[in-house]
Amino acid sequence: MKVAIIGAGVSGLSCAIELERHGITPVIFEKTKMLGDKPGYLVATLRLFHRSLRSPMSFLKSKYDINLSPLHPIKEITMTTPNKTVSTKANHGYIFSKGIEENSVEHQLAAHLDSPVMFDTDIKIQDIKKDYAHIVVATGDNKIADDLNLWNTTFAAKCRIAAVTGSFDIHALKLWLNKSFANNGYAYLLVKSICEAEIILAVSDIAMNKLDYYWNEFLIAENIKYPVIKQHDIDHMVGYPSTNQFENIYFIGNCGGMMDDFLGFGMLRAIESGILAARAIVNKLDYNKLLTPFKKELKSLTEYRKLLNVLTNKDYDMDMSMIGLPVLKHMIYNNPLYKAKYGVLVPKVFTYFKKKNHMFTLPKR
Repeated sequence: MKVAIIGAGVSGLSCAIELERHGITPVIFEKTKMLGDKPGYLVATLRLFHRSLRSPMSFLKSKYDINLSPLHPIKEITMTTPNKTVSTKANHGYIFSKGIEENSVEHQLAAHLDSPVMFDTDIKIQDIKKDYAHIVVATGDNKIADDLNLWNTTFAAKCRIAAVTGSFDIHALKLWLNKSFANNGYAYLLVKSICEAEIILAVSDIAMNKLDYYWNEFLIAENIKYPVIKQHDIDHMVGYPSTNQFENIYFIGNCGGMMDDFLGFGMLRAIESGILAARAIVNKLDYNKLLTPFKKELKSLTEYRKLLNVLTNKDYDMDMSMIGLPVLKHMIYNNPLYKAKYGVLVPKVFTYFKKKNHMFTLPKR
């Protein structure tokens, strides 16, 4: 059976590993010149976004026999809105590295792999569709799905990723929500080491030439003065294909809709989607059906995104005040049975009371 994988990222490599375990050696096409040959960046896996209660490492090991090592755990999350800050301490998740470095997720996965990677090869679907029984699309973007009229966008933003130097707590993650500098987007800081971190700003509904303005607004509003050692800007497009299997084509990872549109996380889902695509190919299973739990999870986060889009900065502050209440704070961050999908209830409750308050407020004369 001839299988082609377009893209040697996290999902593509995971798919190749699973295919090899079933005696199939896929051909992997990668348009860059080497593994991880893109601007490196950090990613987080948070317990709130996991279907499993276990750590991502133990989950991947026990369920898929995949070994991954993080840079370090996240033990504190600080969330800031224009006038409110809430910090929580718990076992929140882990930070991983992606890119060219030896400890990156790509290189860790590649250590399990024997299949050839055709680097510096920008392949087109129409060039190989008849030559392979199955084609797995793991490009990380929506282009192929969009060309096939399958793509649905749920969140679009311009994103700046900046590596900064300073003094950092390696176990801390910071998140900012503020309409003034992010519109319906967000900003967060992930720590690489005690002296280096990464700041990500995603601003929705702007042109790329406006990103400098919003970046400066962000730095001023949050009094951020870390020296920037390198940065790059990208189009950040989140969405999903209307079907994850189209004829003999399988969409996995980000181009398969595995990234959430709330904060842009999705590494664990990307790995699983690649493995499940391989199992669907080998065992002739319905790939879309295998992804049902992921789609339910992502639908919940999309509902959260829709609610956040209609809130104002004042609403952000009030929402944060609710999350900061001891009972809710404990339920959300320290209760292992709590999942992100239940977080939708917080803005829903807030919106309900806001409407009620508006109904019983007499207009000023």
